[in-house]
Amino acid sequence: MGWEEFVGEVQQGGAIDPSAQVQAMLRESYLQTTEDLRFYAEKVQYFNQSKKAIRGHLQALRDFDRNAKSAATDRGIEWCRPDKKGIAAITKIIAEHSFTGASGEMESALGIPTRLPGPKVKSFGQLEDEIKKWEEKLNAVGDDAQLANVDLQNILQKQQQTLQMMSNISKMIYDTTMSIIRKIGG
Repeated sequence: MGWEEFVGEVQQGGAIDPSAQVQAMLRESYLQTTEDLRFYAEKVQYFNQSKKAIRGHLQALRDFDRNAKSAATDRGIEWCRPDKKGIAAITKIIAEHSFTGASGEMESALGIPTRLPGPKVKSFGQLEDEIKKWEEKLNAVGDDAQLANVDLQNILQKQQQTLQMMSNISKMIYDTTMSIIRKIGG
């Protein structure tokens, strides 16, 4: 019986079992907490999947950076301070080494490009900036994930408190009932 039904019974002058009403209210509270728990668990799962996708993208960018710099070194190109000829060669190396990365729903939702290192990256400096940008995104998602975990823990604690309260009330009702039965019989 929900709150509306309880109020209806009282207004109609019907007999009300207080222990049943308390149990019904606690049950409703428990069910709502369970829904909240499900919501926060899904939120934590989303952030964990986001972190995994960003980590994968970052690893792919770092591997690309290492491989492209190695190719530049193998060709005798000074990639730290390239001249005009070196800049053109680096742009060519980046284009040659670009590849298709992971692409799924999560990657698309996060704006992770399907082509690595991305169309705007033409130099190692831009590649380093791209890596920094995704590291910052990973940190932001990590912060959001921590907050979601705290929310999840708080909801779990609330649910445990509700269960404990239900147990305590049930015991009090049982003890009171037994006391009344003893007094009547005795």
